[in-house]
Amino acid sequence: MKKIEYTGRVKDFVENYDGADHKIWNKVDGPIVAVRDAIRTHYLKEQAYCCAYCRMEKKETHGLTWDVEHILAKFDFPEYLFHPENLAIACKECNIPKNNADILEKNVSGHLDFPKKSSDYLIVHPHFDDYNDHFEITIVHRKRRYRMLNGKKAAQTYIICELFRFDYKFAEWEDFNSAIVAEVSNFLDKCPPTATPKEIKGMLGHLDFKKAQ
Repeated sequence: MKKIEYTGRVKDFVENYDGADHKIWNKVDGPIVAVRDAIRTHYLKEQAYCCAYCRMEKKETHGLTWDVEHILAKFDFPEYLFHPENLAIACKECNIPKNNADILEKNVSGHLDFPKKSSDYLIVHPHFDDYNDHFEITIVHRKRRYRMLNGKKAAQTYIICELFRFDYKFAEWEDFNSAIVAEVSNFLDKCPPTATPKEIKGMLGHLDFKKAQ
């Protein structure tokens, strides 16, 4: 994804930012309005109007649908408020649960420089990862399902951004607990009666029920 390049008055404002007062982001008047608009316009186009985390497409352009996503939360990392590779567009359904979640690997210490490697992050990073390496999305009869292709980044993104909401919402389950029961029941139906505990654990693969509860 091509990162934003600031120009004109937007560039002047960004370059004069003190790196500490993240609260300027939420002001409803002044130059920050043009800055937010420039960022939203750029990344909506780059992401083809798709959320960075769930990849749902929405053709609206306004802030009631889309949030300018700070991948490293602005509350914890105000110095990266305008860092181009810390910005993306996310739908509110993904961004609200993500909130200020800790998404950095524990061995990324100090934060003296912006973490620029895929391996620095627990979740799928909009700039440093190929989404298709982590998720396979299928849509059947308008029901959207996410198949995690690994048990680390995909699983963390699935949990932190609550992508499991598609599993129960679009499958017409009442809630996530119902979804768990349905998935376990389906698994048990397919599980060979002669399977050993070790084999069952291997078949469960990427599922992490402690985090999913």
